[in-house]
Amino acid sequence: MRTSVSLPAVAFVGGGNMGAAMVMGLLGESPAPAITIIDPSPAVRMRFADQPGVRVEADPAALAAAEVVILAVKPQVGAEVCRQLAPHLNQRHSLISILAGIPLATLSQWLPQVGRLIRAMPNTPMAIGQGMVGLAGDERCQAADLEQAAALFRPGAEVVIIAEAQMDALTAVSGSGPAYLFRFAEAMYEAALGLGLEATTAQSLVTTTLSGSAAYLQQRCREERSFVAGKLRDQVTSPGGTTAAALAVFDQGQLSELVQSAMVAARDRSLALAKGEP
Repeated sequence: MRTSVSLPAVAFVGGGNMGAAMVMGLLGESPAPAITIIDPSPAVRMRFADQPGVRVEADPAALAAAEVVILAVKPQVGAEVCRQLAPHLNQRHSLISILAGIPLATLSQWLPQVGRLIRAMPNTPMAIGQGMVGLAGDERCQAADLEQAAALFRPGAEVVIIAEAQMDALTAVSGSGPAYLFRFAEAMYEAALGLGLEATTAQSLVTTTLSGSAAYLQQRCREERSFVAGKLRDQVTSPGGTTAAALAVFDQGQLSELVQSAMVAARDRSLALAKGEP
């Protein structure tokens, strides 16, 4: 895919699953940016050792080659990793953090010398090029900085740019959202087995129904430029029919209220993590 924005030289600090997904997406761009992965793990470096277009290093001094640094380590080690990176970063660098629950103010304390800070919240479907990412920049970020950051994520995700105050709500919706769908899929699969279906048949029915329905909903929302899930549900639901019987059970269990409570709990936990609460 040819990009409309010139992609900068980028260094990934951490070569785990999310970083790897971004790297593979960027390598498919034309032209692909210069990519460096910095990770002390021999296993991670071995994973990318033979990948054309990727430089793999253990030494943070390799950050000198990058314009944009993507911090993709576990939040628990974020402070220590930033301490190691600090001597190699300066005003010309932009840093994008995908550390869950770490606000821009904390990142600024860890790396005050960095020119621009951007906080990102991707989700796991990025691994197959169908992710969702929210971006929030600090007060020094211009529109061009955020667009450049968005271009780095777009090979694997749709991107929205929001105020940081909305990041906890976004985390509750799209960051944690895949797990909600997976949990519902588990329940459907278990119910399908209980109805007497074979395991392979149940798996196919559940996964194809969910993926197809999600794709259909997305397409119709784009066509009608509004959220039409309720309209599509009504089209499937005949009065007195099988779907109506099932939905009545969901309503009796107060499904909407349960989902609301779950997402509030996720939002509140994100807020607590941002305050450093265990």
